[in-house]
This record gives sequence, C-alpha cells and structure tokens, in this order.
Amino acid sequence: MPYPLQPPHGPEFDNCNFWITGATSGMGFEIARQLAMQGASLWIMARNHDSLQATAQQLRSVGAKNVVSLAFDLTDPNLFENVNNALKQVTFRGALMNGGGPHGGGLLSLTAADFDYAHALLLRGPALLTQALLPRLEPGRGSLVAILSTTVRALNPDLPLSGAYRTGYMALLKAFAEEAGRRGVRVNAIAPGYVRTDKLKDLQAYMAEKNYGAINPETLQHIESEWAELSPLHTLLEPQDIAALCLFLFSQASRSMTGQTLLADAGQLRQY
Repeated sequence: MPYPLQPPHGPEFDNCNFWITGATSGMGFEIARQLAMQGASLWIMARNHDSLQATAQQLRSVGAKNVVSLAFDLTDPNLFENVNNALKQVTFRGALMNGGGPHGGGLLSLTAADFDYAHALLLRGPALLTQALLPRLEPGRGSLVAILSTTVRALNPDLPLSGAYRTGYMALLKAFAEEAGRRGVRVNAIAPGYVRTDKLKDLQAYMAEKNYGAINPETLQHIESEWAELSPLHTLLEPQDIAALCLFLFSQASRSMTGQTLLADAGQLRQY
C-alpha cells in the first residue's frame, strides 16, 4: 500500500540546486517532491510544457525555494547544446537521470525504429545529458544518480531493449564515475524492480493481454500478484521507496559510494 514518506526538514538540501529529469510523473516526480519538502531549488525537465507548469506549481506548494521548468526531450540529438545554452553558470548539488522506457515486446517483433528510439531514449540521451551536467556538479559534494532497471542485472524477455541500452548506459556511468571522482563528484545508479508508476501500468496491460488474452481488473490483478510473488517481501514497490534511496545517494551520508548500482527490487533477484 502507498504510504506517506515524510522526510525531516533539515539543512543539507535547503537552498541547494537539483536537476531532475522526468520530473512530471512517477519516480522522478516523487524525488522532486521529497527534495522540495526539504527546501531545495529545482530545475525540472520533461517533454510536455503544460505538465511541467503544473508540476512546478505543486513543488512550490510543498516547499521548493525555486522551480525552473525546461521542456527538453531526451531523444533530441541537440540535447547537450540545448542544456548548456539554458543553464549558463548554474551549478548543482545533485542531478537525477530518469526517464521512461520502451514498450514491452518480444525481441523478434522489434523494428529498426524500435531500436533507434530505445537507443536515443535510454543511452544516447542520458549520456549527452550526463556530459552536460557532470561538470556543473559541486566539487566535493556533487552527486549524480541514474534510475536504471533490474534489466541491467537479469533478463526480462518482455523488455529486451531496456536491458540492452540501460546496460550500455550503466557501463558509461562507471567511466563517468572515474572521471568525476577527480573533482570529488559521485556517480551512482538505482536499479528498481516493479514500482507502481504509470509506466508499470502500461507493462501490466501488455502482460495481461499477452498471458490472459484480455485486459480487465481480474487479469490485471493476476499480473500484479505474479510480480509480487517474485520477491521474498511479496510486494511491489512505491515511488517513495526509490525516492528515499535517491536522497540517500544525494546526501553526504553516502559520500563513500561511487560507481555503484543499488538494486531496489524487494529482493526479487536476491543478489549481493
């Protein structure tokens, strides 16, 4: 069940600048909301201008010191230049790399357009954005966190493009961590399992149609129950769970950690 995770208002993130990619929904929005509640200033990025404006208003209402909206698309090949032109001299305490994923489907059904889109969304776009933001993170305290997926650690045959291109970005993150470490900036990732977001609902509908031949409350519940039973905790995660980990990686409590990918899957993969 969803629960109201309310972080204590403390001085660490107060008046600090954070960049949040994919900020208008799901995990990105929850991470932005948690930072806003601690008095941070936020630069929020998403594709839809109207959604950005509505999100900015929500974030201000819960405590954000300032919110700047940037309607950029991760798949735009000019993303690096657009971000640099927009930011000028801004520096950040933290940056979140986060976005949606490709649709579910079997490997043999994918088209060239599917491969091109997944490459732009999950590898090229995040890599270009990381290149633009990493030099802007505060030396000695800056932290970049990327949201990946458990597909970087284990096969999900219904999400082959997620596994292929997110794993490529994870490999680049290790190199970015090496580069950024010279300035005392940390680079880490979180690999979530099944988290209750709108994107998961899309996958849930796809799996209901594939496995049961129909999309209705009963088949959707079957899919959710099957996913929950994959983990020893017998549950799906909430966006608040990922937000708590992300804020930990932004904080100085995790200053010994860089180049790491944290699994957040309720124990589904049982990896140490």
